[in-house]
Amino acid sequence: MASYIRVLHASPDSPAVDVYANERTLAKTLTYRNFTEYIPLQEGNYNIKVSLSGSQGEAIVQDNMRVYPNSIYTVAVIGMQRKICIMPISDLIASVGLNINLKLVHLSPDTANLDIGLQNGTNLFKDVPYCETTNYITLPSGTYTFQVKVTDTDNVVLTVPNQKLTSPKVYTGYIVGLSNSNPPLQMLTPLDGSSYLNTNDSPSGKLIIDSKKADVNGDQVVDTVFLSGDKPDPTSPFTENLSVCVEDGKNNKIICTVPPSNAGYNANLFLGDFNDDNVADILIRIESGGSGGYLFAYVYTVLNNRLVNIFDYEDFNANSQYQVNFMDNYLVEVTQINNQNTFSIDLSNRKEEFSDIYDENGKLIQPLQGSVLPLGGLIPQDTDNDGNFELIAIQRIIGRFNAETLGYVKTTLDWDGTGFTTIKTEIVTSIDQF
Repeated sequence: MASYIRVLHASPDSPAVDVYANERTLAKTLTYRNFTEYIPLQEGNYNIKVSLSGSQGEAIVQDNMRVYPNSIYTVAVIGMQRKICIMPISDLIASVGLNINLKLVHLSPDTANLDIGLQNGTNLFKDVPYCETTNYITLPSGTYTFQVKVTDTDNVVLTVPNQKLTSPKVYTGYIVGLSNSNPPLQMLTPLDGSSYLNTNDSPSGKLIIDSKKADVNGDQVVDTVFLSGDKPDPTSPFTENLSVCVEDGKNNKIICTVPPSNAGYNANLFLGDFNDDNVADILIRIESGGSGGYLFAYVYTVLNNRLVNIFDYEDFNANSQYQVNFMDNYLVEVTQINNQNTFSIDLSNRKEEFSDIYDENGKLIQPLQGSVLPLGGLIPQDTDNDGNFELIAIQRIIGRFNAETLGYVKTTLDWDGTGFTTIKTEIVTSIDQF
C-alpha cells in the first residue's frame, strides 16, 4: 500500500505557498493554519520544495525527505519567512487501541518551552521545546479544556476550551502562531491519518468493506468511494474503526472522514444524488446488531474537497419521537410528540394474541403503553421519478415487549435546499424492503 503525506502551513508571517514533492504538487495556494488532505505517495526519496504562490515555482526553501513504506506524514512549513524551513512529522502509531491517542507538536517560533495540561491541573506534556514532537499519549473520550504554560511557571499563554475528542481516534495538537505578536498562539487539533488510512496489507490493517464508483465531487470524472475498517473476527460481519474515503478520479488525492458511530454489522455504501445538485452523495448504513435492530446511518456530500455530513441518524431519532398507547376496541394510538399527529393501528384481526389485555367486549383491562424504536432502516428511493433520491426511514412500533411488533412508522424525507424535511409519515403493517 502507498504511504500518505499532507502539508500544514505553520509559518505565521508567510503568505500562501505552493508545495511540491519531486515536482508533484502537494499543495496549491495553501494559507496559514490550513492543512491539505492526505495524498498517497510511493516510498522513495523526495525533494520537498516550497514556493510563494504566484512566484512561478521559485523555491523559498527546499529539503530532501525519505518517505518510508507504509507511513503517514504531515510536512509542516514552519518558522518566520526569513528562516522558513520544512519539518516532516510522523502521524503513524503502532496501535490505535480503544482510547484517544494524542501527541503535541510545538511550532511557535517565538515561544519558550511549554507544558500542556488540563484545566484541572493534570499535566499531559512537559518541557516541550520549539520543533519538538512528543510521543502519543492516551486519554478517554471527552470534551477537554487544555492549558498551555511556559515550562515551570504559572504563566498560561493559551487556553483551548471545548475540544471534543472521541475514541478510538488519533489526534495531534499543533501549537502555532506567536506569543508576542500576531497571529496569536493557537492549537490546531486535526484528526491524524492513523484514524482512517490503511498503510499495509497485514491482518491488523484496515480492510475495504465496500466500495462504489461515481462522480461525487462534481468534476464529471468518476471517483472511487471506499468504506474500510478493522475486523476482529474475519468470519464475522462485524467491523470496527470504520472510515469512508473518496479517491479523486482526476488527481488520485484522497479525502476521508470517520463516522461518529463507526462500529457495527454489515456496513455498506450507496451512491446517489440526495441533495438535488446532480452529483452523487454517499449513504453509509451500519447495523447495530442485537435484538433492537437499530441502524447507524449517515449521508455525506463532497463540498470544497471535504466530506460534509448532511444526514445523521441521531438527529433523525431526536426529531422522531412517539407515544404509543393501547386503547379500547383493539386500537393502538401512535402520537408524534413534535406535532401531535396521531395514527391508529387496528388489532382486531389479532384478538387472540391480545386476549390477556382486553376483556370479551374489547375493553382494555388496564392502561398499557408501547413504544416506537429508533431508526431501523433507511431506504434510498426515487419516489417521484425526478432522478433524485428521497430517504425512506423505518422505525418499528412495539407493544409490551421487543418481539411484539405492532407495525412500522414509515417516514419519507426529501431535501429542501438546506436539509432533509419530512414530506410524508404513515403507519404500515409490513415493509417489503425492510
